Amino acid sequence: MTIAPPAVKKPLALLTVARWSGFAGAVMLGVAAYLGGALPVPQPAWVSPRTIWLSENGPASVILYFAGLILVLLAWWRARAGDLTVRWVAVTAALWSLPLLVAPPLASRDVYPYSCQGEIFAAGIDPYRNGVAALPCEWLDLVTPMWRETPAPYGAVFMAVAGLVAHLTGTLWASLAGFRAAAVLGLVLAAVSLPALARRAGADPARTLWFGLATPLVGVHLLSGSHNDALMLGLFLAGLAVTPHPATARDAGWWLRLAAAGALIGLSVGVKGTALVVLPFAALLAIGAPFRWRALWPVAAVLTGGAVAALAGTTLAAGLDFGWLAALSSTGDSVVWQSPPTAAGLTIEWLIRMVGIKSKVYGFFRVVALVLLVPVLVAIWWRARRDQTDATVLHHAGLALAATLALSPVVNIWYMTWPIALLAIAAASGRGLLGITFVTVGGLFLIMPDGTGLAYFTRIPGAPLMLAFSIWFVVRLVRRLREERRPDPTGGTGPASPAATA
Repeated sequence: MTIAPPAVKKPLALLTVARWSGFAGAVMLGVAAYLGGALPVPQPAWVSPRTIWLSENGPASVILYFAGLILVLLAWWRARAGDLTVRWVAVTAALWSLPLLVAPPLASRDVYPYSCQGEIFAAGIDPYRNGVAALPCEWLDLVTPMWRETPAPYGAVFMAVAGLVAHLTGTLWASLAGFRAAAVLGLVLAAVSLPALARRAGADPARTLWFGLATPLVGVHLLSGSHNDALMLGLFLAGLAVTPHPATARDAGWWLRLAAAGALIGLSVGVKGTALVVLPFAALLAIGAPFRWRALWPVAAVLTGGAVAALAGTTLAAGLDFGWLAALSSTGDSVVWQSPPTAAGLTIEWLIRMVGIKSKVYGFFRVVALVLLVPVLVAIWWRARRDQTDATVLHHAGLALAATLALSPVVNIWYMTWPIALLAIAAASGRGLLGITFVTVGGLFLIMPDGTGLAYFTRIPGAPLMLAFSIWFVVRLVRRLREERRPDPTGGTGPASPAATA
């Protein structure tokens, strides 16, 4: 859906109000983190919204957290119509980040298993065949029990970062600071790359940066939560940004830059394998329009070679292998309705339980979705090559990441930052902004300040609603595809691509 930007720009005074009201919200979030965030203390055996509210500082932390979210969200939304500049966006985003940088983690406890995974790797234990309980890690009691025996599902690049943090730090707080520094590095890399991609696509770089990285979803989850998604995001955006333009001379420097783009994306895959999805779109950026198979093959070979060299090189240098690919299956132990196939399975289970049948069927829907993922990604790439402008290619790369999430067995809220970063290029002109806003608002309010996910407690009605939305979206998409295939009697090009308007 398209939201046209208002015709009248907001005056500077109102942008100033937005900046400082957002900062006030960020300060409230920082205080909430100290009172009841994902603190480095062991969790009780059972945690629920009720136990959080009844805990010490529970009411204060919850109220401050959600009030802070509302303030930051309102400020982010109000500023969208202002006369934004890249400098203003960067300064404002940095200002909003300050209270979160000096506060404990919010909304996730993932940084604690990161620390333990780094500890066991630094101790010479294979993190792909052992859980963090194998050392045992000094901070094992801070890790959620279900993940203590789980091997690391991350690539060698991130394990090298985790091992380096463990080697350089000796205390838990220093370790947390190390992972937050890695997240900051990834976000800075993304902040440099995203405006460059926007300019290449002919979009407003400031508005792209505002919608893609200054979103509260990034601050609360990637920065405060110190998720390794920040590093993955920064690396693959940098890879896309350095991909050479097809109009420039194809000398040795052009091909070296192409190999560097592949290497950056390969390093991103070495953090999380999902980044591999963007590699074929980098090839389309490099060859330009019109699409030619003859031009694609050498470009694809150099890109892939750069990615493989970077990924294999870091893996060998770290003394690891590709065992993390097998460990990916363990991430499916989490059952949340944000994943459409999981929501379908949970809904069916709920319905058949009403007639006395108890059976877990969500695994079947997850398998079906994963089987569908490859042809869906191929179809998105194929559509991108039909109108091979830079804007179209980058938009479809974002759609491919969104499709990957939609068909994945597990979807955590911070995963949404991957596609949002690229879809923000189109949102800079108003297209798709409503979807980004909906995901941002909905995602932020699904997690408590200590990292407890409300999705677990809202499977009903969450799963049926997600299934209904998924069906509605697929029906709408099929109708758009059919309309697009109909010949235009006026001799025009027909309706716009559904991928371009979704």
